[in-house]
Amino acid sequence: MIYSVQQIKYEILAYIKEFGGDFHDWYVGVSSDPKFSMFQEHSVHKDDDIWLYKQALTFAACETVQNYFLEILKTDGEVVTDGNEDTDCVYLYKKSDRTIP
Repeated sequence: MIYSVQQIKYEILAYIKEFGGDFHDWYVGVSSDPKFSMFQEHSVHKDDDIWLYKQALTFAACETVQNYFLEILKTDGEVVTDGNEDTDCVYLYKKSDRTIP
């Protein structure tokens, strides 16, 4: 399902509220393959860690969402400034001792 910028912001905020922690305890990224990014690149454990991803309409929408969380709420994450039409997912995970930001 494809979500709007506001829907993704709301979903992520609700998720952070549900699972707790400060905003800097969370990593927000943008990817064309969020499962690969989380499970392979960041070593998020599929069953033991807390994670979520949402598909946006465009890369620009993903940038808007990520910028809000990184710049305003101060979550962790690497700013993504270049993507194509396949780069359409925003993902987040709660950082742990085993994850790699």
